[in-house]
Amino acid sequence: MTDRAPKTGRGLAAPARRALLALAIVAGGGLARAQGPEDAPPAAGPADVGSVLRDRLEDTALSGEAPAFSYPDAHADPAAIYRDRYGATREDADPFLFPRLVNLIFEDRWLLNERDPAKAVRNRMARRLEADIRDPAPDTANFPNSAYTIAKGRVYIENSPLGLYAASPNRLQARVYQWEYLLRYGLTDNLELRIFSNGLTYQARERGQAPIFGYSPLTFDFKANFWEENTRYHIPAMGLEVYLQTTLGSQSLAAGTQPSVNLLFDHSLPLGLDLEYNFGMTGVQNGQGQITYQFSYQWSLQREVVKDFDVFFHGFYNAAALPRLLQFQGGPGLAIPQVTVLGGGGLWTVNDRLAVFGSYNFGITDGAPRTIALMGFAVAL
Repeated sequence: MTDRAPKTGRGLAAPARRALLALAIVAGGGLARAQGPEDAPPAAGPADVGSVLRDRLEDTALSGEAPAFSYPDAHADPAAIYRDRYGATREDADPFLFPRLVNLIFEDRWLLNERDPAKAVRNRMARRLEADIRDPAPDTANFPNSAYTIAKGRVYIENSPLGLYAASPNRLQARVYQWEYLLRYGLTDNLELRIFSNGLTYQARERGQAPIFGYSPLTFDFKANFWEENTRYHIPAMGLEVYLQTTLGSQSLAAGTQPSVNLLFDHSLPLGLDLEYNFGMTGVQNGQGQITYQFSYQWSLQREVVKDFDVFFHGFYNAAALPRLLQFQGGPGLAIPQVTVLGGGGLWTVNDRLAVFGSYNFGITDGAPRTIALMGFAVAL
């Protein structure tokens, strides 16, 4: 077995780790390679680096290196960049139709960090050798899903043994207990295969219907990461999630076959804040048993308050990023009630493999559960 040195910053105290990564933030908002304290720009500070971006940076470089993303100038010639920075040898390059777009969007974070393509590939392979629950953080900790995907070949097991949903004021949503879980597998560094279910579920008596105990349907899911965040030009990281909720489960809890699609975004903000937001079209079954489609939106504003502990304020409109709410029971007509939920919670990263999270949330519309309490943990393998 080959010994591996700890990555830059992982073994350091929180202030030292933050200071190291703060050196990568230049005054104009871009990321450049940091060499030492004398190179630090006056405007940079530890509070400028959010935990999501910091963990992303730390997992990009090899052990003992100072990680930093270096984005090209939007007005530069992409062909010249490929030759000068990466050693591309073709001189008769065909011109790019949209050169600025080529420079603004970058999907390979290892090439953003490392000028030497061979070394960038080694960094990518080294990342696959380690399970790290920080990069990316668990998706079920809050209502939106991250734009980032786990490393190729790695597995996340996320579950929430505590899932308590109060009845909605309009009584269309019954009181529910469920033990949800999400299994994630990295097919590539930018594509995940995922299986989600609300798991063991108890639904209380409501509107004259008998209580239900069973196993909620399985949902099959793909998530892709399109590109990295460009902090120089304030372009958020972007991904896409497509899932299909099936009828594979207890028939008493089945809600039809429901396809859904979401666009996923991650954006670093000043003062160490991280904004995660999704929007898309969600399939849902109405009170007459028909599948309809509605716009949905989820968001979370997150900040690390002490080492490895983040708090967040989050919410959703009509649906969470994963199909947590059941069908509306016996509702009149074909309409779907509006569901809006707001709440807060915390995420504690215990170590590289284990994270614990929870949230308490309040429905602010008649169709939403009055309260939602969630608590769970995630393991990286």
